[in-house]
Amino acid sequence: MPKFAPAAPESVPGAGPNHGNRAPGNLRRRETAFSIALVAPALIIIAGIFLYPALFTLILSFAEFDMAALEIGRWVGLKNYEALLANAGFADAIWRTIYFGLLIAFPATVTGFLIALLLNEEFYGRNLLRVVVVLPWAVPPVVAGVLWGQMFHADVGFVNALLYRTGLIDSYRIWFGDGSAALHIIALAEGWKAIPFMVLFILAGLQSLPSQLHEAAAVDGGTSWQRFRYIVFPLMLPIIIPLMLIQFVWAMKAFDTIFVLTRGGPAGQTTTLNYFVYIEAFQSFDLGRASAAAYSLLVVTLMVVLLVTIIQRYAAARRAQA
Repeated sequence: MPKFAPAAPESVPGAGPNHGNRAPGNLRRRETAFSIALVAPALIIIAGIFLYPALFTLILSFAEFDMAALEIGRWVGLKNYEALLANAGFADAIWRTIYFGLLIAFPATVTGFLIALLLNEEFYGRNLLRVVVVLPWAVPPVVAGVLWGQMFHADVGFVNALLYRTGLIDSYRIWFGDGSAALHIIALAEGWKAIPFMVLFILAGLQSLPSQLHEAAAVDGGTSWQRFRYIVFPLMLPIIIPLMLIQFVWAMKAFDTIFVLTRGGPAGQTTTLNYFVYIEAFQSFDLGRASAAAYSLLVVTLMVVLLVTIIQRYAAARRAQA
């Protein structure tokens, strides 16, 4: 009778270890380790640039820093935060910062939306207008601050000259001597720089909307206002609200324009929370209170963003039920 050679152990089901099932797991682990090795240098750089300063600032907010020895002197617990809460200027800076952020975010969003609607239409010179709209974004913040400072200069500013020649004012006005006027001028300058960012993203969103919706609405007899109200605006809300939040956060961190135009004056009436941090750190040389103020700015920003997010979700739920 013919003799048959025994089958190889690996070809017999259940015979020997199942190396075939273990190989994919080993491969995945090797791929994961290789991926981590590739991104590790970038993670180390990010941790050094962002994570370490954030953690060090958090530690400083609970301590006193010895400027002579450049080291932490002693731990003081919550005394830095208590000193801030007892400072009337700190509370004023918080409310002023929130108002300042809203004063920039809402007008910049509305203006950017209107300009984007215009640029979304076909007309002669549209490409040139797009370039002109982007120009404020290319101007460095310090240069923009100097520009607006010259515009509202008490002696040689063209705003005073224009208002005086048109009879709207009887004499030249010292704009930056009035705290309320100075704060609104700074907000105007910051909004001027923010509009191009809003226009670019909103315009991209408008151009991504399906043209079939507009065509169907036009066939059904919908007017331009009805198409805007029931099609364009609801579809653009998921883009507009995050952009507005981003602009609000950027406005909360405004520094360059304030430094160039008013240095927080007059009498601290243009001192926002971010500029308050600068005053505590580089004028009072109290890095502990400055760090506490910086984390207070973070908390205030997160609270406002959380509030807007809750309102957005509530409005979306109401629209879904309607």
